[in-house]
Formats: sequence, structure tokens, C-alpha cells
Amino acid sequence: MALLGQSRIASNLNQLAYHANIGALIVGAQEKEDIAEANAHLLAIRTLLVKALGKSR
Repeated sequence: MALLGQSRIASNLNQLAYHANIGALIVGAQEKEDIAEANAHLLAIRTLLVKALGKSR
């Protein structure tokens, strides 16, 4: 958890979202597939963390 918190993942995701919102990010079919896969992984990680913390949500 500590290493995840120290990583730049959140900052990198924020930059991607910013560029997508201003139209500067070109997203093709492969990129859309990669984003969907990454999203699925993040959801799985979140689910496991919530479960590990004994939370219901």
C-alpha cells in the first residue's frame, strides 16, 4: 500500500484525463482496449482492498 501511495500513478492518470478532456489525446481502438483492461484491473484492486479492510463498499 505504501509503495502504491508513493507511485505517480494518480498523477499520470490525472494527466491522461486532462489531455483527453481538452481533446489532445488521440485514442484508437487499441488504446480503448488498454484503458478498459486497466479499468478492470483497478476495479479488481479496489474490490480486494475494500474486502481486506472489512468494508462493505
